[in-house]
Amino acid sequence: MGHASYRERAGFYDRIYAWKDYATEAKRLRMLLLNAGVAPGARVLEVACGTGRHMEHLVDDFELSGTDLNEGMLEIARERLPDVSFFTADMADLSVDQPFDALLCLFSSIGYMTDVDRLRQATASFAGALVPGGVVVIEPWIFREDF
Repeated sequence: MGHASYRERAGFYDRIYAWKDYATEAKRLRMLLLNAGVAPGARVLEVACGTGRHMEHLVDDFELSGTDLNEGMLEIARERLPDVSFFTADMADLSVDQPFDALLCLFSSIGYMTDVDRLRQATASFAGALVPGGVVVIEPWIFREDF
């Protein structure tokens, strides 16, 4: 799906990815974060959070916030998780008022950084959104040779 198509069809996103096992992935994420020293109740930001499907399985463990460039996705996430703070932001130009203990960028969302400069901007903005020693979890895209 191209960027415009993706924005226009936010309401179909969860149906398209109904096969995805968010609960099991969130369980692995929880263990990964805890093993990396991110304490229960810590502040965690999910970048490119989409409709909040991973977050609904982590909301009892961490103080979550989410961001996405697609306002349609965020509307769905806000309905799903009314007690979570969401804001619109481009991951390459992310700015936060208070740094987070951990940052998640999942489901190959980093692949939207289509050139090296944008990728560098995104990783620098991730670092700037974290407390010193904060944890970043990036789920990479599938490489062509592995497809």
